[in-house]
Amino acid sequence: KKVANILVGLGLIEVHTYNLTNKNNQTTKMNTNTKCVELANSLSEEHGTLRAWVLPSLVNILENNKHNEYPQNIFGFGNVFKYNESKETGVEEAMRLAVVLCHTTANFTEIKQVMDVLARALAIKYKIREEEHGSFIPGRVGRVSVNEVDVAYIGEIHPQVLDNFGLEMPVVALELNLTELFRLIKN
Repeated sequence: KKVANILVGLGLIEVHTYNLTNKNNQTTKMNTNTKCVELANSLSEEHGTLRAWVLPSLVNILENNKHNEYPQNIFGFGNVFKYNESKETGVEEAMRLAVVLCHTTANFTEIKQVMDVLARALAIKYKIREEEHGSFIPGRVGRVSVNEVDVAYIGEIHPQVLDNFGLEMPVVALELNLTELFRLIKN
């Protein structure tokens, strides 16, 4: 709730998305080969996969709202799922936050400022190291760590991803693993 209040205070709009999605949005359209948890007997391809990350859901919202005015600055919380054989169900669940800023001058500095505000409000110190990720522009993406534990990706969305979703405006984003971050804060 505190994180949502901070982001609303920055002028962002909260959106809600489904845990069920399609594999194409999670992988191909995002330029990644993320391993997704697929449903065994899904009735449709559109909702046949549990999401592996929240960011594609927010980019999909931008795709469906191209006709609306800009800026479109949104955030959303959601559960993500990945295979983990040590769990009873074989699937591990975590809570994540994704933030996307979409307008003509969106850039890395702007999304880093959002991360700075969150860090100050949560009383954490973080580091960003350069990282490669297919969804982001090389050299404009970073891996955020707190106490040497990776907790987020941050950067400018790759033009190929924008094209895959039919977006014509720059998009910057961050995806933060809240489950891991809150565990670190608690400890």
